[in-house]
Amino acid sequence: MQIPSRIEVESGSLVTLTWEDGTRTNISASVLRAECLCADCRSDAGKRRKALVLERPESIRIDGAHVVGAYAVNFEFGPGVHRSGIFSFELLRTIGTDPGE
Repeated sequence: MQIPSRIEVESGSLVTLTWEDGTRTNISASVLRAECLCADCRSDAGKRRKALVLERPESIRIDGAHVVGAYAVNFEFGPGVHRSGIFSFELLRTIGTDPGE
């Protein structure tokens, strides 16, 4: 499993992960928020809240990022506070794009 050596949140709208092998991955705040699989986001009410937030992807921001153990990152999103999702390194590598693309 690849582990990020660096996690940077840029202007609250983009996260860039630099992996141990030197490659980089970019993920927008709206893509991250859409990929949240926490229990709240899987509930009916949470799905509705998430859909409302995703109607305005430009308003979604990343307010914080915290490594969880040796396998994941927890992101805090705004507007409103949403911080219950845990994103595995594997998932982040999969949903991200290469900055050169």
